[in-house]
Amino acid sequence: MHQILNFFEEVFRLKRTPRAGFWYYGVKDPESVAEHIFGVALITYISGKLILEKGQNLNLERAIKMAIIHELGEALIGDIHLEARRYLGKCVDTGEQKAFEDISSTLPISLRDELLELYEEFNQGKTIEAKLVRSADKVDLLIQAHIYEKTGYKNLESFFNEDKNFEYIKQVPFFAELIENLKQRRAK
Repeated sequence: MHQILNFFEEVFRLKRTPRAGFWYYGVKDPESVAEHIFGVALITYISGKLILEKGQNLNLERAIKMAIIHELGEALIGDIHLEARRYLGKCVDTGEQKAFEDISSTLPISLRDELLELYEEFNQGKTIEAKLVRSADKVDLLIQAHIYEKTGYKNLESFFNEDKNFEYIKQVPFFAELIENLKQRRAK
């Protein structure tokens, strides 16, 4: 139990870890990484249910688990915004992977292995579940940017102009339609 408690204490740092991209562009009190994870998990659940209702095959439980754990490494290294990633390159991914491995190493082996498998699947982005969660990750980002714009923040256009933010969204028709609707709202 001591190690499980340590795991939670480390991961709960995400509740006070700000989303660096919003901070970088001037949002004074941006959402935390934990708040972002909540948004991604909720978007994954809602969109996954709607996709299943259309008769498409999807392991929704697996996708939700992936959404919950996809940012755990940031509990140790923080959230690194896109501008910094341009300079740091692959070392960010390597660092986040190492942090994820370290943070999950205190868990029982079967649970640790499951988390590592989910994390690797998310990073590879090849399965329908990983594509769904990677898309939900960006959809959450774009909806939150829009909400910040509605409350008066400027200079967030770059979130909508960054091609990387749409790479997976384009592969999930539900999200492509949702983001098109968001773009229309922003134009008003």
